[in-house]
Amino acid sequence: LVRIGRSQRITSVADLISSRYGKSNLLAVGVTILAVVGTTPYIALQLQSVTLSFEVFGVGDMATGEESGHTALWVAAGLALFTVIFGTRNLDANERHNGVVMAIAVEAVVKLAALLAVGVFVVWGLSGGVSGTLDRIDASPLGHWEINGGRWAGLMMLSAAAFLCLPRIFQVLVVENDNETHLRTASWAFPLYLGLMSLFVVPIAVAGLDMLPEGSNPDLFVLTLPLSEGRDGLAVLSFLGGFSSATSMVIVAAIALSTMVSNHVVMPLWLRFAAGGAKVSGDVRHVVLLSRRLSIIAVVMLGYLYYRLSGGGAALASIGLISFAGVAQVLPAMLGGIFWRGASRLGALTGLTLGFGCWGYTVFLPSFGSGVFLPDAWLVAGPFGLSWLRPQALFGIEGMDPLLHAVFWSLTLNTALGMPARPASAVTN
Repeated sequence: LVRIGRSQRITSVADLISSRYGKSNLLAVGVTILAVVGTTPYIALQLQSVTLSFEVFGVGDMATGEESGHTALWVAAGLALFTVIFGTRNLDANERHNGVVMAIAVEAVVKLAALLAVGVFVVWGLSGGVSGTLDRIDASPLGHWEINGGRWAGLMMLSAAAFLCLPRIFQVLVVENDNETHLRTASWAFPLYLGLMSLFVVPIAVAGLDMLPEGSNPDLFVLTLPLSEGRDGLAVLSFLGGFSSATSMVIVAAIALSTMVSNHVVMPLWLRFAAGGAKVSGDVRHVVLLSRRLSIIAVVMLGYLYYRLSGGGAALASIGLISFAGVAQVLPAMLGGIFWRGASRLGALTGLTLGFGCWGYTVFLPSFGSGVFLPDAWLVAGPFGLSWLRPQALFGIEGMDPLLHAVFWSLTLNTALGMPARPASAVTN
């Protein structure tokens, strides 16, 4: 991917897909729409995370972190403004943002340090060391957790797909990469980083379930455990780690999506209908910067709108997985364009459209709650009484985990119906 990105001056995942299918802007527009809609829950996840953290320190309940005002709106507005100011200051031919990448690196260190500090406090400050922590885990329901093999495999596959297809990760992995040898370091440093991030997750979760009031929000244990013990300094460090992590995710996602919207939607329309008077490059530069700034604001506000319409009550992990399942629809077209000479533009567009539509119907629209976009009757009995079209029991398959059900059908339709190959002569040419 990095080599393709450098040789063909790839600026986004939509640009990559387009370049592998004859520079089809229609296909790029389709990927852009999918990426914007699919990333909306991901941005909402970050807004919810920051909002809940603010409310813990503010007027909300420390245990639940329920929003009591318009915190999410102010957070969204602040993130949009910050991204506009620092993410679109100038145009780079390679679409690289070295300052933003450096900021992400710093927040990654802060986030890791905060989580490790809370983990050390929980293990040696609250649980009496490693042996006491292991005893507490054995006595907890988490110590007897039965893993659902199907869901576990599905989540692993979704994570791998998101690693390649999520716009913000593609932006950092491919677009921002200026030296292929960096991948050698990342090949061991990134798994090590993930391992360290995961090291204290179970001890923190078990301690939170054991020590905090019943009904406490598990997403906030890293913050509420230090607060409950009067460790305000540690709680502030935890807050800063989570805040920097969430904000950096929103900023990079907004930058990546604004590039896609500007390059594949706004600029083609502007060049076709309104560029008659653009005789100098400065005119185009102004339009590109303006379109990106407006796109950033629109993308962040779409995340806020999802947060509001969905009620902001779902677990953070669940919201993120919905987003992962959406952007995973790019994977068949991406792999087909790279490795299969018979892949066709029509097949890629058909697969993306069907997969995106199936994902939206089976998991994205239901995530807003019953009656918001899908009538209650559709969820219970299917549209027009056709039970085999129920969003979470499509084609009569019942009893599956709703997320796995959506992933199974969306990627199956995406891959199977997106296979029409080009004629043999086209492949030869």
